[in-house]
Amino acid sequence: MLTGSLFCLLPLASAAQPAIQPASAEFLLAESAVQLLPDSPGFVRSAALNAEAQNTSTIEAAEVAPAIKTNVARKYTRIIQPGQQAQPLTPGDKLILGIRSQTRPMSPVSWLVSAGLSHLRDGRPHYGTDSGAFGERLGAAALKQSTQSVLVLGVFAGAFHEDPRYYRQGRSHSFMKRAVYAASRVLITRTDSGQPSINWAQICGMAGSAAITNLYEPERDTGFTPTARSFGDSFVTGAASNELREFVADAIAMIRRKR
Repeated sequence: MLTGSLFCLLPLASAAQPAIQPASAEFLLAESAVQLLPDSPGFVRSAALNAEAQNTSTIEAAEVAPAIKTNVARKYTRIIQPGQQAQPLTPGDKLILGIRSQTRPMSPVSWLVSAGLSHLRDGRPHYGTDSGAFGERLGAAALKQSTQSVLVLGVFAGAFHEDPRYYRQGRSHSFMKRAVYAASRVLITRTDSGQPSINWAQICGMAGSAAITNLYEPERDTGFTPTARSFGDSFVTGAASNELREFVADAIAMIRRKR
């Protein structure tokens, strides 16, 4: 009898106990939102992981940045500044460099200076001292300098595999060391691989340019002796040009600071 009563009560107890329902979607979303509140452990952990990822990306970007921001000189520049990386030049690039160097604004200034000095002292080429003679001297100066530029920077630099650009030492070196270095670049240069070498391109280019002057200068200035003298003068003007390349940037910077 007692056992039967217990079996009768079991269904009633089961009916009285509330059924456990599965969590609804709204409840799960609410719970996720609570876990991501600013004060919740989930939010703190998520923020820490994001910060760690951002720091890692920043470190990787800082390691890559120096390689991206390398100071590379322009391809057809004549002067390589301290700290710049020079681009390699093919023989065709060197020929273009020689031509472009005489199409820059400063080239006519050099022609005028050369013709003016020759005209004032009635020197070589001996065209006279009238206005027409100055025009002839100006044309001769332009032709000689253009020929020398193409031969030195283009033809012979490509033939001897030499780098025809001027590499400045800059203010990290003493004045005397820079002055000697600049003058010596007429005779010493570097190869395409960066090794020091005799500046055969400069020597042969100046000799070729001096020989070509026999085709257009007055008869008085042609022949072996005048040509040899012109060849020797080219070393002096070449050394003076290198001194300007080495120090003119410092002079301009000094003038700007004074202003």
